[in-house]
Formats: sequence, structure tokens, C-alpha cells
Amino acid sequence: MRPRIASIENLISQDPGGRNIFGLVRRDHLRLAALSLKSARRVLIVSGFFIPAGGAGETDGPPGAKALGDALTTLGISVEYATDRLNRPLFEALGTQPLHGWEPDLLERRQPSHLIAVERVGRSRNGRYYNMRGEDLNANDEPLDEWFLQAERMGIVTIGIGDGGNEIGMGRVFRQVLESIQHGEKIASTVLTDYVIVAGTSNWGAYGLAGALSVVTGRDVLPSAEAAREAVHCVVGAGAVDGISHRNEPTVDSMPLETSISLLEIVRQRVSPSPFRSGTPLDVAVIGLGRTGIAAARLLQRHGHRVRLSDRARVTLPEELSGVPVEMDGHTLEFLESAAVAVTSPGIAARAEIVAQLQGRGVPVISELELACELASPKLIAVTGSEGKLTTVRAISDLLERAGHRVQWGGNKGEPLSALLAAEDSGGTQVVAVSSYQLEAVTHFRPAIAVLLNLRPHRLARHGTMAEYLRIESRIFMNQRGEDILILNEDEPALAPLVDKSWGRTMLLSAWHRVPYGVWMEAGRIFSNLGGEPIELGTASPEHPENLLAAVAVGFAQGLPAETIRAWIGG
Repeated sequence: MRPRIASIENLISQDPGGRNIFGLVRRDHLRLAALSLKSARRVLIVSGFFIPAGGAGETDGPPGAKALGDALTTLGISVEYATDRLNRPLFEALGTQPLHGWEPDLLERRQPSHLIAVERVGRSRNGRYYNMRGEDLNANDEPLDEWFLQAERMGIVTIGIGDGGNEIGMGRVFRQVLESIQHGEKIASTVLTDYVIVAGTSNWGAYGLAGALSVVTGRDVLPSAEAAREAVHCVVGAGAVDGISHRNEPTVDSMPLETSISLLEIVRQRVSPSPFRSGTPLDVAVIGLGRTGIAAARLLQRHGHRVRLSDRARVTLPEELSGVPVEMDGHTLEFLESAAVAVTSPGIAARAEIVAQLQGRGVPVISELELACELASPKLIAVTGSEGKLTTVRAISDLLERAGHRVQWGGNKGEPLSALLAAEDSGGTQVVAVSSYQLEAVTHFRPAIAVLLNLRPHRLARHGTMAEYLRIESRIFMNQRGEDILILNEDEPALAPLVDKSWGRTMLLSAWHRVPYGVWMEAGRIFSNLGGEPIELGTASPEHPENLLAAVAVGFAQGLPAETIRAWIGG
């Protein structure tokens, strides 16, 4: 359950507006909010954000509120909606009869067990309300956030869903909003909630919570794609405007409606358990027949699954795959849609047309990396980052081999993980280089040790922004547990938002200064304090110190004695 919800939590935190929202995400709040709602008896959902420049409420908020309300209603939970008078027409267009206008005694009268805000502005520290541009909203706003202050005193569970820092619930991440959001000093909401869900749009946050509810209850209570489309069109018909363009059109924060529908369908794919958990042979499509795709097909066959292969070019297949169904010169839905699951090579983008088509038909799409972990459950050391992955993987492997460990190394640099696990002599520890392309489509992937070296603007043609690139790279430790380890380069400013996001231990690296817990260098001398007091391990002058330091940290994480590591550095 936890990996599926963690994946949803990461997916909805995509940052199309470039607002730096990933740093606001509170890990596991999505799961905890869903577990709390599972036992709710009456829920009051508050939404509606008026856009003065557009003269109406925005398209983000009410559609998500309705989707979440419908999910709760399906589960037998009583739901009511509340908004202000200016946003009332949007809720009526959605077929609801909302409570509207500020009423001081509303909670006393309605007695909800849970109070949820979806894209509803919260007061700043000067008591006023602002939009993301820092423009004052007091002339058009009603103090519905006061209910959330009352709820805290009354013991009512509260949940806030937002996408920018100025909404109800963002008081939970007030400091982070001040530090990382544009105009944060002015707009940051002080209204906190028990759980805060941060998403690229608030509608996505609501879809994510409905998805998490689906996971914890075992029922798909997400809206259909058609229902989600219809909800946005309904509010637009009632006058709603896009919150950024201020135009009366079926877009959300300037994004086409289909962008939200695509994300909804990807969330839906995470609701069901992995098809491979059934233990029965499956029909599996492998898309992309380079080295990675061929390795995936071989591993699938070794585990008794039936494969069909697809590539955009004409390729020569190895003899053991010569008898399987194959299409070349392009990927077609007709050939692939009968598969129970599709596996993509790293060259197939997460937003590729064939991926969207398969997801729209209910076919789960996973990466080769995910497949290998699903079939073989290896104990992994995984290294990611823009630069230095292969050097680091080789250094780690060399250190462990010298210490007598059995090691296989590869990944996107070298032999694919599927090939390592399908080899006759597979076993021991796998040390793999992992690219952001591979991490896009993982759900259950969980390395025992994850290493994140650096982040450079090398993949922006695919990922769009550095914030989005960081979100995807963070998936390497998304499922780690308390016994697992994240190794993070503290000298890399772009990685700073990840320091407190791992469930396991976090070891830090620095080529310049001492770290609280980890490995560092000072004037060419290498130190570690992983065993308590700092110890010196030797001297070195590598061109890229983080690669060597990461290998040393992995050595300690694997239980190697300091003497062994010292000898390796000196050798």
C-alpha cells in the first residue's frame, strides 16, 4: 500500500508552474490523510478561489472538491460543500447545493468529523488574503479559513490541499513558503491543518487524495476521465476562469484540460496492486528493443511470462526471442493493448503518445527498472545524478569486491539490471547506475542504498524544469524504509530540498567541510563520522570528489571496517 501512495504523492507534486512546490511536500501526509478519512462520518469540503481580474472563481478547486466529495460519498461518508457567495454558482453548476457565506457557528451546527480545504485562500501573517502575485484579495473574500482555526479547538480533523503557499493548510509549511515561494514573505498562509497535500494544481491534489482513498479501501473511487472533463466544463459554463490566464476557458492554471486527465489516469494506474503480484503468467509488452528492452524480455521469459515486442525501428532479435510476436517501424495500440502490463525502455518518454494511449486503456506502464525489482527483489545499491554515475558505480563495486563481496554492476551505464538478474551467475549485491528516465515510471522500486550525486540542467528537454528534474530524481528513495540509507551530496545546492525527505538514514557528502553525519574532505584529507567520533581515512585528490566520497559512504553502510576502506583509498 505505502509504495503506491508514495508514488501518487510524488506524481501529483509535478510543478508545471515552476513555483518550487516540491520543497513544500510533507512526506506521507497523503497516506495519513486517506487513512483518517477512511473512518470519517461527516466531511465538510471548502473550496472556491475568486479571481478579481477575471471577475469569477477559478477552474482549479471546485472540480477537485467535487471529485473528492464523490469519492467519499461512494464510500458511504456524508459530504457537504461550503464556499463563499461569489463561488456559489460554480458549485451549483456541479450539481451541489453548497453552504455559502461565512457563518460563525457553522461547525457547531453541522458537526463534521473532518474539514477539508481545496484551493481556498488562507490569511497571511498580517491577517490579509493574497493571490500568488501578492495582490490583495480582501475586498472579495470571506473568512472561511476561520472554520479551520475553530476546528483545531474543536478536535475536528483538518486537511488542506493547495498548490502555491497562500492556501489554507500551508501554515504547516510556513517557513518553507517564506524561503522558496515567490512573494512568500507576503502571501504565506498561516492557517495550518493536520495534514497538508501539496500538488501542481489543487485539482490534482484532490485526485491524489481520492487515489490514496482507493488504495486504502481497495475500491477505485477516482472520477472517470469523462466525469473529470465534465466537471471543468460545468464550472466554465458557470463563468469560471483560468487562475493564470483569467480567461473563461476549460484550462487549469494555463494547462490544457487533457494534461489533468492524463495525470488522473496515471494516478489510477497506481491504485491497483502490481499485476506481477498475482503469481500467474502474464502477457507483457516490451516497448523499445535496445539493450534494455531485450534484457527485460529475457528476464520475463525466464520467469514464465509471455512477451510481445515493439520498436520504432527495424531491429535484429536474439535467437531466443525470434518466435515471439513483434512489430517494428512503430508502436501501435492495436498490437499492444491486449497486454496485462507494458514495460518501457528508458528512451520511451513517460508522456509518449503510446504510453498515454495504453494508460487510457487501463494497461499499466512500468520501466525496466521497476520490472527487474518486481520479478527478482534484489538488494540494490542505486546511484543517480546528472554526472558521475558510472565512475561512482565502478568505485563502489571495486571497494566491495576488494572486501570480498560478490558484486554485479551495471544499470543504464553498462548491463541493464534485468540482464544482471537474468544471468546464470546472478546473485550477491547489484550496484546500478539509474537515470531519471528510468525513475519516471517506478512505483515499488526500493534500493537499500540510494546515492544522489548532483543535478545539472542536462535533461530539461524531457523534464522541463530543474524542479521537475529534482522531483523525478527523488523517486530513487521514495520507498526507502528506516533500515535503508540515502547518500546525498551536500555541496550540490539543488539537492538541498531532499535532505529531510527520506525515511531512512541520510548520509551527507562534502568536498569542503565537515558534515553532521557522513563523509567529507578537508585539504585533501578524507574523514568520516559514521561510527561516532571523526576518523581520518587517508588522502586523495580526485577530480570529482563526490564519486570517491560516495563509495566510501557505501562501504561504511555495507559494514566494511575503517581499515579496509583506508587500504582501498591508499591503494
